[in-house]
Amino acid sequence: MNSPESIEIGNYFWAARNIPTQNLIYINVPNTEVINDSVFDVMRAQIETEIRNAGLENSLNYLVTTKGVPLRRSNIDCVSNTGTGDCGSVDSELCLILGPNASNISQSNAYMHPYFNQNVHFTRSQFGMYLVTRLDGFTVGDVKLLIDRSGPNTAINPIAFQNILDLNEAQSNDSLYFVDMYINPALNELQVGNWLAQTDYNNSPITDQTNVLSYLSTGHGPLPNYAQNFSFVPGSFAAITTCSTAASFDSVASLNDNFTLSNLIAQGCTAAHGYVNCIYFSQLFRADILVNRYLNQAVNYNLAESFYMAERFASWQGVIVGDPKTTLIADTTASLDSDFSVVNSISVYPNPSRGLFKCKGIDPNRQISAVIYSLTGQQIKSIQNLNEQSTIEIENKGVYFITFYENGTPIGKTKVVVE
Repeated sequence: MNSPESIEIGNYFWAARNIPTQNLIYINVPNTEVINDSVFDVMRAQIETEIRNAGLENSLNYLVTTKGVPLRRSNIDCVSNTGTGDCGSVDSELCLILGPNASNISQSNAYMHPYFNQNVHFTRSQFGMYLVTRLDGFTVGDVKLLIDRSGPNTAINPIAFQNILDLNEAQSNDSLYFVDMYINPALNELQVGNWLAQTDYNNSPITDQTNVLSYLSTGHGPLPNYAQNFSFVPGSFAAITTCSTAASFDSVASLNDNFTLSNLIAQGCTAAHGYVNCIYFSQLFRADILVNRYLNQAVNYNLAESFYMAERFASWQGVIVGDPKTTLIADTTASLDSDFSVVNSISVYPNPSRGLFKCKGIDPNRQISAVIYSLTGQQIKSIQNLNEQSTIEIENKGVYFITFYENGTPIGKTKVVVE
C-alpha cells in the first residue's frame, strides 16, 4: 500500500490475468526491500489474515509478490559462506505460512520443502505449502513487459532457440565441481530433449548471444556487473547460483554494482532464480531438474512448479521471478525475434480469456486494424477500425497471435490464449 510501483504492477497483472478481486492482498509495511524480523511478522500476519478472511486458505496454490513488497529479512543468523548475514528471502519464508511446516519460518536453518524433486503437478492440499514467485525488475516498465511475454502456452522454438550453460566466476579449484554437479547434468537433460545447447567453460562470462531460451550460470560471487548483451525470447528462463543475484532489484542500489536478476529481466528474460545472499555447494539450485520439468512437453509443468521442484529449500535465500502459471509449448514457427510485445502502448486483456478480448491504449485518431493467426500461421479473421470499445472474439480454445496494423503497415504483435 505504501509503494505506487507495487500498486501499478499488481493492477496490471490483475487485469492481464483476469484475477478475481478477492485474490488481491494489500499489506501496510514500509516501502523498503530490507526489513527486520518484527516487520516481517507484521507483514506475515496481514497476509495470513487476508487469506483467511477471503476463505482462500486451502484453495490457493500460488502467491505472487510485486516490486515494492519487502524482499529480504535482515539481522538473522544463517548458514552462509561468511557464517552470518542478511540472507532470509521474504518470498521463501511465505511459502510455509498457514501450513504444517510454518514452525520452520524465520529459523536459522534451511528447510528442505516437500515439493523438491517431485514429478507431479502441485497442489497445496498435497504438499502443505504455497509456491511463491515475484514480479520484479529495475523498473515498472520492465515488469509489465515481463508479464506481457509470459503466461500459459508461451510458444518456444526448439530448433532455433538456444540454451547456454556458463561456468562463470568459478574459482579454479571448484570449477570441476560446478561442471560435474551443475553444468553437465543440465546439459545432459538438454541433449536428451534435442534442445540446442552450448557450454562455456571459461571463468569469464559469455556475452552477445541471440535467441536465448535459457541461461544457466554457476560459480562464486558476487558476480561483477557487465554488459551481457543477450537477446532473450518470450518464455525464456535463467538460474544463477552466484552470490546475491537477488539481493536487490533497485536500479540505484549499491548492490547493483553486481550483475543481478534485474539485468536479465531488463534484457527480456521471462523467469529467473537467484539468491539474496550466498549458499554452500550442497544447497545449489538443481538446473538439471528445472530443464527436465520446464521443457517437458508431455506433462507441461508451469514456471512455479518447475522452479520449486529444482529449489531444495524454503524459508531460506531463494527468489523466483516470473508469472507462476507460465507454461511453454514447442512451436517450430515461433519467431526468431522477440516480436511478441505490441508497440505504441496497445495491449489486449483479459489474457487468457474465454474467447472475448478488449484492447486498450488505442489512439482514437489512428486507423488501427488487426489480423488473428493460429499457431501454424493460418489467418483466422481480420478486424477493421479497432477502438477501445471493440471486442475481439475467438471461438475455439488455443493459442493465437494478433498482428496490429496502421494503414496497412504492421506495428506490433501479441499472443493471446483462449481457455
